[in-house]
Amino acid sequence: MHGKKTSVRTADRPHTRSRRAAALAGGILIVLLILFAAGYALGDPISLAWARHHAVEYADEQWPGNNFTAVSAWYDTGYSYWVRVQSMTSQDTSFTVILSWGVVRSTTYEEDVTNLNNTRVRIIAAAKQDMTTALNNAGMNPDWLDVQPGKSWEGTPEDWGLTLDMPYDPGNLPPLTASFYLVYTDRLPTEADANALLKNAKAAFDAAGLDIAYYIVDLIYSGGKKYENDINLGPLTAAEVDALP
Repeated sequence: MHGKKTSVRTADRPHTRSRRAAALAGGILIVLLILFAAGYALGDPISLAWARHHAVEYADEQWPGNNFTAVSAWYDTGYSYWVRVQSMTSQDTSFTVILSWGVVRSTTYEEDVTNLNNTRVRIIAAAKQDMTTALNNAGMNPDWLDVQPGKSWEGTPEDWGLTLDMPYDPGNLPPLTASFYLVYTDRLPTEADANALLKNAKAAFDAAGLDIAYYIVDLIYSGGKKYENDINLGPLTAAEVDALP
């Protein structure tokens, strides 16, 4: 009897090992598939680190002398990453490198750098901050204010006098439009309201040493039919604002 039991165990042992190996391989495969699916949907630290490294490497190769660094990265699906790189030698040389499966597919260099979008955004943001402060000092509400390049977006960055990395000089700004939008709820706005708003705003900007080229105002009455009682003036030059009654 003992001999038979020993013989049965010996015969079963290879089959047991094979089943265990197959189960282990299947378990590993399932874990790998889960990790792959999770990485495909959510990304993973390894592919993220590679995307950041490769984006910087690509930018340095294409635009040498900038000493790029990755300042942010976010994940799209399918192992696709959008990496924002910034030059350490040019404040306006910043753009997004788009990678999929570790390969660079495109960048926003032309839009952001060549077309001076970064410069426009930087100059307008600084000007709007100074304009907001000037309006606050004059007791006016800066929530009414929007700032646009050129004569209300007319022209190109070159027409507006923008150049890469140009310094911000509030006394020598590129042509900008100060645009005011105000809603009246208790009465109809009048042209006199628009004239007074523009003249007061220009006086506030002049007092702060801000050179604003154009002005627009839209006064809206919320209680009437759309556009029926609106007051719209501009774009007006600074000289035309001075000449308002």
